[in-house]
Amino acid sequence: MEKQEEEIPIIWKKPHNSTHLLYISDLSLLLDHFIKRYRERLKIQSIMIDLETPKNSAGILNKTFIIKLHIKLEDGKILIAESEERSINEAMQHITSEIDNQSRSTDREKHHDSSRKHG
Repeated sequence: MEKQEEEIPIIWKKPHNSTHLLYISDLSLLLDHFIKRYRERLKIQSIMIDLETPKNSAGILNKTFIIKLHIKLEDGKILIAESEERSINEAMQHITSEIDNQSRSTDREKHHDSSRKHG
């Protein structure tokens, strides 16, 4: 029998306006993949996500996406990644590699004794 995976709460930081609605579903899909990839390894407790689509001084979208991700882990640690790219996919890829780097460095802290080379 398969273990029922607990839903990881995702908190969207800003109320969505109509321009965001197009991107929310894309981002939700990418976030689902992200959670599947990191759920076990990072022991994620919750995720807060913020999506911004900045406008220039004339009020026109400048075709960049700013995504901020705050990941709260079960051990109380918080991983934060932010990316500003021209596509949501690129921004999420950047965030994913940033989280990879951060989680690797926290793994190293946990296992720093075992990684020492004995001469």
